[in-house]
Amino acid sequence: MTANDLMQVYQRDAEKQRLLVKKSDFTQTRLLFIVEALKDLLSDEGFLNLLRAEGLATMPRALAMRISGESDG
Repeated sequence: MTANDLMQVYQRDAEKQRLLVKKSDFTQTRLLFIVEALKDLLSDEGFLNLLRAEGLATMPRALAMRISGESDG
Protein backbone atom coordinates (compact mmCIF):
# COMPACT_ATOMS: atom_id res chain seq x y z
CA MET A 1 0.00 0.00 0.00
CA THR A 2 1.19 3.44 -0.84
CA ALA A 3 0.73 6.60 1.20
CA ASN A 4 -1.90 7.69 -1.31
CA ASP A 5 -3.83 4.42 -0.83
CA LEU A 6 -3.74 4.83 2.94
CA MET A 7 -4.94 8.42 2.63
CA GLN A 8 -7.90 7.33 0.48
CA VAL A 9 -8.85 4.61 2.95
CA TYR A 10 -8.59 7.11 5.81
CA GLN A 11 -10.74 9.68 3.98
CA ARG A 12 -13.40 7.07 3.16
CA ASP A 13 -13.53 5.93 6.77
CA ALA A 14 -13.63 9.50 8.04
CA GLU A 15 -16.57 10.24 5.73
CA LYS A 16 -18.37 7.13 7.00
CA GLN A 17 -17.86 8.37 10.56
CA ARG A 18 -19.20 11.84 9.70
CA LEU A 19 -22.29 10.25 8.15
CA LEU A 20 -22.79 8.09 11.23
CA VAL A 21 -22.63 11.16 13.47
CA LYS A 22 -25.18 12.98 11.29
CA LYS A 23 -27.54 10.00 11.46
CA SER A 24 -27.05 9.79 15.21
CA ASP A 25 -27.85 13.49 15.65
CA PHE A 26 -30.97 13.11 13.51
CA THR A 27 -32.10 10.09 15.53
CA GLN A 28 -31.46 11.92 18.81
CA THR A 29 -33.54 14.88 17.61
CA ARG A 30 -36.40 12.59 16.63
CA LEU A 31 -36.25 10.79 19.98
CA LEU A 32 -36.39 14.10 21.84
CA PHE A 33 -39.43 15.14 19.77
CA ILE A 34 -41.20 11.85 20.54
CA VAL A 35 -40.41 12.05 24.25
CA GLU A 36 -41.72 15.61 24.50
CA ALA A 37 -44.87 14.71 22.55
CA LEU A 38 -45.50 11.73 24.82
CA LYS A 39 -45.04 13.91 27.90
CA ASP A 40 -47.77 16.21 26.60
CA LEU A 41 -50.08 13.33 25.73
CA LEU A 42 -49.53 11.55 29.03
CA SER A 43 -50.59 14.66 30.93
CA ASP A 44 -54.04 14.37 29.31
CA GLU A 45 -56.36 12.23 31.43
CA GLY A 46 -58.56 11.44 28.42
CA PHE A 47 -55.59 10.07 26.52
CA LEU A 48 -54.58 7.97 29.53
CA ASN A 49 -58.11 6.56 29.78
CA LEU A 50 -58.01 5.67 26.09
CA LEU A 51 -54.69 3.86 26.53
CA ARG A 52 -56.06 1.91 29.47
CA ALA A 53 -59.25 1.02 27.57
CA GLU A 54 -57.17 -0.30 24.66
CA GLY A 55 -54.85 -2.27 26.95
CA LEU A 56 -51.90 0.00 26.13
CA ALA A 57 -51.27 1.49 29.56
CA THR A 58 -47.68 0.23 29.81
CA MET A 59 -44.59 1.15 27.85
CA PRO A 60 -40.98 0.00 27.70
CA ARG A 61 -39.08 0.87 30.87
CA ALA A 62 -36.34 2.82 29.04
CA LEU A 63 -38.95 5.05 27.38
CA ALA A 64 -40.85 5.56 30.64
CA MET A 65 -37.60 6.53 32.38
CA ARG A 66 -36.70 9.02 29.66
CA ILE A 67 -40.17 10.58 29.78
CA SER A 68 -40.02 10.90 33.55
CA GLY A 69 -36.56 12.47 33.31
CA GLU A 70 -34.72 9.62 35.02
CA SER A 71 -31.30 8.58 33.81
CA ASP A 72 -31.25 5.27 31.96
CA GLY A 73 -27.66 4.47 32.77
